[in-house]
Amino acid sequence: MLNFEQLLLGAHKLKASDIHMIPDAPPVLRINGDLKPVNSPPISGEDMEKLVFSIMPDRVKSHMTDRRGADFSYKIRNIVRFRCVAFYVNNQVGLTMRLIPVDIPSVEDLNMPEVVKEIAALHRGMILLTGVTGCGKSTTLAAMLMHLNKTDGRRIITIEDPIEFLLPSQKCIITQREIGIDIPDFMQGLRQAMRMDPDTILIGEMRDVETIRISIKAAETGHQVFSTLHTTSAVHTIQRIIGHFDESEHEMLRDQLALNLKASITQRLIKVNGGKGRRAAMEIMMVNATVSKLIHENRIADIFSVIRSRDMGMQVMDQAIADLVREGAVNMEEASKYCDDFYALKRYVAGVGSSGDAGAILSA
Repeated sequence: MLNFEQLLLGAHKLKASDIHMIPDAPPVLRINGDLKPVNSPPISGEDMEKLVFSIMPDRVKSHMTDRRGADFSYKIRNIVRFRCVAFYVNNQVGLTMRLIPVDIPSVEDLNMPEVVKEIAALHRGMILLTGVTGCGKSTTLAAMLMHLNKTDGRRIITIEDPIEFLLPSQKCIITQREIGIDIPDFMQGLRQAMRMDPDTILIGEMRDVETIRISIKAAETGHQVFSTLHTTSAVHTIQRIIGHFDESEHEMLRDQLALNLKASITQRLIKVNGGKGRRAAMEIMMVNATVSKLIHENRIADIFSVIRSRDMGMQVMDQAIADLVREGAVNMEEASKYCDDFYALKRYVAGVGSSGDAGAILSA
């Protein structure tokens, strides 16, 4: 039988981001983006099922059997926590575990642009963190909330599935609520949060129309709202939100976003030179008067040109990646795997077209 705790502690020591366990195969770690098999015998399907059900909270066991999958958290003392996804594959149980460090990295630790602190300090409106699964959205959100926690006194309420980083109250009063334990779903949690005198609300993910609707309402009533989406750019984020709704609501939704969306950050993790770690390249959109006007007028594709102007700390993804190359943190081979336009990336690295204005867009 696999020494499970030894596996988890070993993954923590090696700074793995994920552990993958499927029946009849040895565990696999993801380290700096690469998959590394563990030198151990395969785990039988029977042993996998016993292991997963032994660490799974009783409250989600019915989800596992009825819905053929379950999300939950697990921890080893005060050393490391995990976000777990148990699932069935070929009628056998598998498990994926995301490592959540106990110590929350700061904005400085993560080498983020200074504008990220400015975004965190906003007092109202919606702030979205976007990107594919595993791109570090939760880590960035935790760092931003801890920046608030150290610098400002606010009432922060989080609604998560499951809770990932544990945020200790410092200058802020922080309440973290978990779906399935404290509240039945995001929508109910958000409705309750609105009656709990919040300044800042974190919604783990905007999964459906009603959650998006209430999130926008919370921003409209003067709250700061953080949330995440699985989108690949600021333009795509706005289009995705609007696309969730019936066409008859699009005009009203554009007006709401124009007034209440304040910033969008899209992340991609890129392996640094030497392969020891990854850095987040961030596309950053600030909703200034021009971006607001373009959203209102349904000229969403034109927003890209405003972001590219680098006004107010904005940058498109290829500019962010080029900055990492120019800094010497990332090489061109790795950068080319994550850029949107390789030729634009080369121009930005060479210092051509890496700044400037948005031309006719700004005067439109």
